[in-house]
Amino acid sequence: MQRTEVFHREELAKRLADDLMSEEGASGLFITGPRRTGKSTFIREDLIPVLKKKYASEVVYADLWEDRAANPGDVIVSAIKAQLLQYDGFILKAAGGVGLDRFKVGGLEMSLDNIGIGKGETLSKALTMLAAASKKPVTLIIDEAQQTQVTEEGRQALYALKAARDSMNSTAGAGFRLLATGSNSDKLASLVEDKDQAFYQAPLMPLPTLGKDYLQWFRNKQNFEPKPSIEAMIEAFDHCNHRPEPLRAVFKALKYKTDVTPEDIDEVFMSMVASSLASAKANFLQQVNGLNPLDLAALKVMARDDKKFSPYSKTSFADYKAFIFAQTGEMPEAIPQSSVQQALERLRGEKFVWRAGRGAYLIEDTQHAVWMKEVVEQSVDDVDRARREINARVATS
Repeated sequence: MQRTEVFHREELAKRLADDLMSEEGASGLFITGPRRTGKSTFIREDLIPVLKKKYASEVVYADLWEDRAANPGDVIVSAIKAQLLQYDGFILKAAGGVGLDRFKVGGLEMSLDNIGIGKGETLSKALTMLAAASKKPVTLIIDEAQQTQVTEEGRQALYALKAARDSMNSTAGAGFRLLATGSNSDKLASLVEDKDQAFYQAPLMPLPTLGKDYLQWFRNKQNFEPKPSIEAMIEAFDHCNHRPEPLRAVFKALKYKTDVTPEDIDEVFMSMVASSLASAKANFLQQVNGLNPLDLAALKVMARDDKKFSPYSKTSFADYKAFIFAQTGEMPEAIPQSSVQQALERLRGEKFVWRAGRGAYLIEDTQHAVWMKEVVEQSVDDVDRARREINARVATS
């Protein structure tokens, strides 16, 4: 099977690696980029090789979305332990007479099986051991780092990593860098803007999206004619929010349209892109409209209020009723808090929303948030009428 070709961004990887390894990068670096825009591919294919080659860093990679049912704290611990086991021959030699589950490196002794959050062996000690075993500074990359907030163990893992950062970056330390990524800027920003967070005030930057150079590379790979112009591709890519996947799907379909001429290729291409995006939006809205009225009302209020969403406020409860009445035409009964809590949990289970452990809720996908906000804006008049009708009935009851 032929390996999928990858578009490389080597210069961007070098600049990002330089920033991460600079003195300012010692506090940690957080980068954000929307889902499915090539962020994880860039990290694996471009950034990690630069970190290993140019900076001779021992890189540990933990993807918190690879298994979203797993506890984020456990995923981070497992990634560190797995990297330690890369040196199992060295570790077993160093263990000597202290038992195969324990080893000594650089004057330190620890149990590999006892590494964890709140366990006997700290992450700081494990990372220091890794640096000693590899004879390299350590870089930990946490992909989709906002997921640490969904469990207490995940939140505590960040504090444990802060302790490792402070210890390993001291004058006599082995050297440690943390790179955290996220697909939602609001979620990731909470990790550096909240004073109660472990990496408060660490730098946060957007990862540049794929651009004209990627589109030219992708266009040159296509083995059919006629092909859309690069100008049309730039416009279409913008409509796709710089996500390669929908663009590739349209090109795949375009390849088999044998009646297209060079004169009308751009028009046909843009029409196909618009149709593809409309279909994706329609599929999403069909799923949303299948929700029960309270679930849908909660999702709409969340889309409207964004980061200010307060699920159990008096205003939100009034809005739930107005949205339900506008949708169903039936006067809703009193809504208990437990029903709202259950609705939010259903939305989270269906991957419509994301919940931090401390109770903050956001719509999971940024594109879905945009579409839901459009739905809310289109229904403003209906909701206002429903709100007035509810108030009038309450006043005369």
